[in-house]
Amino acid sequence: MTQPFKLEATSEEAHIDDVFVMETDPSKIPLDTRNLPLRQLAQFNNTGTGLHLEVHSTEPAFQFYTGKYIDVPSVNGEPAHTQGAGFCVEPSRFVNAINEPAWRNMVLLKKGQVFGCKNVYKAWKA
Repeated sequence: MTQPFKLEATSEEAHIDDVFVMETDPSKIPLDTRNLPLRQLAQFNNTGTGLHLEVHSTEPAFQFYTGKYIDVPSVNGEPAHTQGAGFCVEPSRFVNAINEPAWRNMVLLKKGQVFGCKNVYKAWKA
């Protein structure tokens, strides 16, 4: 997705649980991606609260999940949180990389090798 869209927890279709691939060439993905430039994976803003969030990473993919199964009861007078009350952005490698020969090198470590990545979450209120 490259076009902005509005998240609303109003229907079953509002739930997202998908992986998004930023680098499609597995030969360009080393075990340790920390020396690669940070790439913006996603950005969010809430026009009502003025809150903003950006997620940056050196990882080649990310999982985006809109919280379909959130079920947190009210505690100490705080409101309960139910489906759609939150979301996750999880920088990652390719899903199932260990089982795909062409992708395996991005997740399989041999003795002495180093695995690493860099993730940056930026949040502010305008």
